[in-house]
Amino acid sequence: MRFADIIGNAEVARALMSMADSGRVAHAMLMYENEGCGALALALAYVQYLNCSNPHDGDSCGECPSCRQMSKLIHPDVHYVFPVNKGPKTSDEKPTSESYIRYWRELALSNPYFTEADLQKAIGIESKNGLIAVAEARSIITKLSLAPVYDGYKAVIFYLPERMNQQTANKLLKMVEEPPEKTLFLFITHAPEKVLQTIFSRCQSLRVMPLSKEEAARVEALRPQKNM
Repeated sequence: MRFADIIGNAEVARALMSMADSGRVAHAMLMYENEGCGALALALAYVQYLNCSNPHDGDSCGECPSCRQMSKLIHPDVHYVFPVNKGPKTSDEKPTSESYIRYWRELALSNPYFTEADLQKAIGIESKNGLIAVAEARSIITKLSLAPVYDGYKAVIFYLPERMNQQTANKLLKMVEEPPEKTLFLFITHAPEKVLQTIFSRCQSLRVMPLSKEEAARVEALRPQKNM
């Protein structure tokens, strides 16, 4: 995802570029939006820009190995966390985001402006509430303890941290507060007031603005059309 591909929120994109260009990269950022307004797209473009080998004209090149891997959501130093539950698409007794990563990639690549309902449908848990449980925290801590594959930033993109329970937050707290060098946590929330204060207070907040009617129509066109 390049900044040039994002619908709306040009000012937010410029702010993220400025952070990267100046070296003022917050190790933990909370991006809050109305659902489906592009926070995930912005987070992906930001991480791609930070790790690009040849950024130019205010954007990532889209061609270097890092950009090519980001374009497929398979960059080995970028990890994704989202609410999950047991369902028919995994046999894991205590599923984590990794249990459903294939479906996450398919959804995010087809439409990075998806809603929580879209995600639940994609991973097959429409009838259940998704949670970010302590098994997820253990998984992330293990991944971040490994040396990076590339000489860039490691990143964890958390979709809906308001679905994180207290035990998970406690487990992650030290890592979020004092992450390894060049490690970023990007939290994307639709309800900042529901994010646990222990996490919220350690993040730099960034508001992703609602889309205009024209921009919303362009986003809606990305959604799969229901059969009539």
